[in-house]
Amino acid sequence: MNSNLLNIPSDAQVAILGVGSELRGDDAAGVKVVRNLKEKLDSPKLLLIDAGSVPENFTSKVRNFNPTHIILIDAVDFGEEPGKIAHVNPEDIVGQVTSTHRLPLSILMNYLRERTGAEVILIGIQSAQVKMGSEMTAQVEDGVRELVGFLTRKFGSL
Repeated sequence: MNSNLLNIPSDAQVAILGVGSELRGDDAAGVKVVRNLKEKLDSPKLLLIDAGSVPENFTSKVRNFNPTHIILIDAVDFGEEPGKIAHVNPEDIVGQVTSTHRLPLSILMNYLRERTGAEVILIGIQSAQVKMGSEMTAQVEDGVRELVGFLTRKFGSL
């Protein structure tokens, strides 16, 4: 994984939202990352939210935290191999038919940016399947583990 994926200073106040649905296989990647991070990281400078498929329901909690940086993590189809991790431009995923979110992430990200003044980042894990009732693929499980390890190293000293 590219170590320059996140250029966030060590004195940052960071909110991380895991987005997705456990009922749709790989779409659960974001929520699984946050759940694993909650077991590994504990800092007053870090807010970890399992936002499920309705991340817009957590905007007041994020605003009240007063973050300098907001990271959304979600399963995304950006045309790479399943499990690949990338910093994704939200405009590139507008209108994806595989989206399980009520509100497009690009709109949520703009709203959070405007209301908090924070830098808002979308980290995507390339999905392979998001069919209702499917299991997460092994490649995406590997991507989840890789991202958890990276974020644990990155934010372990906050």
